[in-house]
Amino acid sequence: MEKLKKFFREVWGEAKRTHWPNRQELLVSTSVVILILVVMGVYFFLLDLALSGGIRAILRALGIG
Repeated sequence: MEKLKKFFREVWGEAKRTHWPNRQELLVSTSVVILILVVMGVYFFLLDLALSGGIRAILRALGIG
């Protein structure tokens, strides 16, 4: 039981030493993450569109599709 108390005491100490972002830092970080997600989503959508179109054209040329 003493080890468990020591563990939680150390966890609490680490949590107090942690730098927690303020509201402005949190909003900026969240905006950056959302922007990256949107950009990557559009990128993968376009890549998928191009690759599926290319594969479809190859299959049509081979008379398979």
